[in-house]
Amino acid sequence: MSKTYNFKTKAETLKYLQKHDLEDARVLPIYIASRKDYFINEKQRLKEIQEYFDNEYLIIRSSSKSEDTIETSSAGKFHTELNVYKNDIEALRQALTKVFLSYGRVEDDDEVLIQPMLKDLKYSGVVFTADIDTLAPYYIINYDEGKTSDTVTSGKTNALTTNIVYKHKPISRGNNLVNKVIKSCKVLEKIFNNSFLDIEFGVDGRENIFIFQVRPIVKSGKKDLSNINLDDPLKKMKKKIKKLSSPHPNLLGRKAIFGVMPDWNPAEIVGLRPKKLAISLYKELIMDNIWAYQRDNYGYRNLRSHPLLISFLGVPYIDVRASFNSFIPKTLNENIAEKLMDFYLHRLSEIPTYHDKVEFEIVHSCYYLNLADKLEDLLPYGFTKNEIKRIEFALLEMTNNIIDPKDGLYKKDLQKVSILEKKYEKVMNSDLAIVDKIYWLSEDCKRYGTLPFAGIARTGFIAIQFLESLISMGIMTREEYNSFMNSLNTINKQMNVDLLSVSKNKMKKQDFLNKYGHIRPGTYDILSLRYDEDFDNYFNVDQMEISIEEKFEFTNKQMREIDQALQENGVQINSDELITFIREAIEGREYAKYIFTKSLSRIIQLIITFGNKYGFNRDDLAFLDFQRIKELYSTLDHRDVKDIFKQDINKNKEFYVYTEAVKLPSVIIEAEDIYHFSLLLEEPNYITLKKVREKIILENKIKNSNLKGKIIFIESADPGYDFLFSKNIGGLITQFGGANSHMAIRCAELGIPAVIGAGEKNFKTWSRADTLEIDALNKQVRVIS
Repeated sequence: MSKTYNFKTKAETLKYLQKHDLEDARVLPIYIASRKDYFINEKQRLKEIQEYFDNEYLIIRSSSKSEDTIETSSAGKFHTELNVYKNDIEALRQALTKVFLSYGRVEDDDEVLIQPMLKDLKYSGVVFTADIDTLAPYYIINYDEGKTSDTVTSGKTNALTTNIVYKHKPISRGNNLVNKVIKSCKVLEKIFNNSFLDIEFGVDGRENIFIFQVRPIVKSGKKDLSNINLDDPLKKMKKKIKKLSSPHPNLLGRKAIFGVMPDWNPAEIVGLRPKKLAISLYKELIMDNIWAYQRDNYGYRNLRSHPLLISFLGVPYIDVRASFNSFIPKTLNENIAEKLMDFYLHRLSEIPTYHDKVEFEIVHSCYYLNLADKLEDLLPYGFTKNEIKRIEFALLEMTNNIIDPKDGLYKKDLQKVSILEKKYEKVMNSDLAIVDKIYWLSEDCKRYGTLPFAGIARTGFIAIQFLESLISMGIMTREEYNSFMNSLNTINKQMNVDLLSVSKNKMKKQDFLNKYGHIRPGTYDILSLRYDEDFDNYFNVDQMEISIEEKFEFTNKQMREIDQALQENGVQINSDELITFIREAIEGREYAKYIFTKSLSRIIQLIITFGNKYGFNRDDLAFLDFQRIKELYSTLDHRDVKDIFKQDINKNKEFYVYTEAVKLPSVIIEAEDIYHFSLLLEEPNYITLKKVREKIILENKIKNSNLKGKIIFIESADPGYDFLFSKNIGGLITQFGGANSHMAIRCAELGIPAVIGAGEKNFKTWSRADTLEIDALNKQVRVIS
C-alpha cells in the first residue's frame, strides 16, 4: 500500500497523478499560474500559456489553497471559465483575472489551473468512493451526457444518471462505462491510500476516461459507518428476496417486486429509515393485517394474513405482488386475474418510475367514466376484447357497491370512525393502567380507526379518479378541478379557520390545542413533537394570511353531461349523488385520518410516560418494538420491565446502524439489484397550473425562517406538516408522495404550486439551489440560482 497522500491544491494533486500509472485513465496537460508570479509577469505568462497548449480552447479553473481540505470543501464556490479561445490574448487575460478574483481575498501563492478543453466530450461526471453522508462502502457515480464538464457539479441539470454500487461485490452486470469508472476509482484509491475520494471525470467518444479533479470527501461532522460490514446482511437479504419471489399458492403472479412507494407508500408515511417504534406501530395498526381486511371487505381478492410491508435491514418495502393481487376484484375469472397480474408486474418492471403512481399508470383498481378507453391499453399485451369487458364489468360491479348512496361501504366506515371517538374517551377516562390503555387504544384504533380509514381512503381515491375522468371527457377543466378541491370543507380547512380565529382572539389557544394538539408532522415518530408541544414554532398567529372562502358549483349543463355519462357507463347513481359521494369521500378521508391519529398520538404519549418511569427518554424509546409493550398486557415473565425494554432498545440500536449504512433501490425487481442499481429519474406529480419563482427553505430550516412566499422542501407528504399552509408558503416540493397523497390534495385545495414525489435524484439536485422556479403547468422545475 502506498503512503497516504496529503492533499494540496487541485493543480498539485493532478500533477501528482501524472507521475503514476492510472491504467485506463488520463490527466490532461497542466499549466499552473501562481497569483504573485502571474501578475508580475502577466504578458510573459500569457504567451507561455498560448505556446504550451496545442488545443485552441482552454478551461481556466480555480486551484486555491483554501478550496478543498480534509475538514471542509468549497466545491463550486469559485469561478471556472470554459471554452477560452487561447489565441485571443485579451479573452485569456480576462478569464484568468476573473478566476483569481472569484477567490475574494487572494494569497500570493494561490493558483489558477489551465488545461485544454477536452475534445469530443461524451460524458462528464462525479464519483464518490464512499457514501457522501455516512461514508459507507459504496461507489456513487453521477454522470451526464453533454458537451460541458460541469453539468453535474453545477446542479443545473436534472437529467443525471446516478449509479450506486456496493464496493465489496464484484460487478456481474451493468454498462461498460460504469465498470471502467469503478476500475479507475480503485486505482486512485490505491494511489492515494484513501477510500474516501471525490473524483471529477470526463469520458470522450472513444470511452477514454480523463480525471479532472480528485479531492478528499470531508469527514468532519459525519457519522462514520465505513467499518460496517454489509457483506453478510446483503447476502442474507438476497436470499430472502429470492424466497419471497417464489411462486406462492395463495398469490397470483410468478414473481415478486418490492417498492418503497406503491400502495401504502411507507417512504412517505414513516420514511426510508424509520426507527423501530415507528415501523412496528405502522405494521401493527395497518400493514400486517388491517390493509388486507379492508380490501377483502370492499370486494377485492382476499389477502388476509399476507403482510404488505417487508422490512429489509430496517428499510420498509411494499410487497408489490401482494398489493397488486389485492386490487383485483374477487369476482373476476381466475384465468383473467392471473393474466392481469402478470401484466401489472411486467409493466412495473418495464417502467419502474411508475412505482409511486401505480394506481394511475398500471393498476385498474376501480371503475370511472373513461375506464373503457384506458382498458384498451391491454390489447397489445394479448388481452382479448371479451377479457377486457369482463375486467370492466367486475370493476363496475364492485365500484357500484362501494359508492351506493344508501348502503355504500364507505358510509358504514364513516359511522365506525365516530365510534372510535367514543371508545377513545372511555379508555382515557378509565382507571386502566398505562399498559392496558396502550393496548386497548391500539385495538380500538385498528377496529374503528385504521380499518375504516383504509376504506374511506380507498373511496377517496375512487373520487379522484371520477374527477380526473370528468376532465378527460371534457366535462370539466383542470382549473375547475382545482376550484372544486378548494371548495371542500376538510378538517384541515377547518383548522385554518380556527387558527385564524386564534390570531383574532376569537378562539382561545388552548381550545385550538384541545382540538388539534395531537397532530405531529411525523405521524408515527415519537421524536416528532405534537402541535401542543411546540405550537409557537409550528404557527405564527401574528402573520396569518389564509385565504379560506372558496365556492364551486357544477353548471346545469355539466350536471346533465355527468348524468348522461353515468347512465351510459352503468354507474348506478346520478350526478347529484356522484358529487355528494366525491365530497364525502375526500372530506371523510381527511376526517378519519384526523380521528385515528388522535388515538395513535395518545399511544405515543403514553409510551413516553411509561418509558420515563423506567428511565428511558424519547431517543431511547424510538428504538423500542411496539410488540414488547403489547406483550406486557397478556404476558408476565421473571424479568423487570426495565430489563425487557433495555434489552430490546439496545438490540435495535445496534441493528439500526445497518439501516443507516445500507443503500437500496426504490424498486427491487431482481435480487441482484441490491448490489448495483441506478436511481430512478422519477416522474413527479405537479399540482395546480401555477408558477412560482422563489428562494427555497429546507426542512431543517423551517422553524427559524420566514416561510412567506418561499418554496419549502420536506421529505415526505405527511399530514402533520399542515401547519405550513398557515404560513402563506409559495410552493412545496416533497421527495416522497403520490398524486393522491395528503399534501397533493392540500396543495390542490389551496392552489399552491407543488411537486409531490420528486424522487431522490430531483430532490437532492433541486435542494442544492438557492432559487427555483416551479412551473406546474409545463411540469418543469428550473434552477434559477
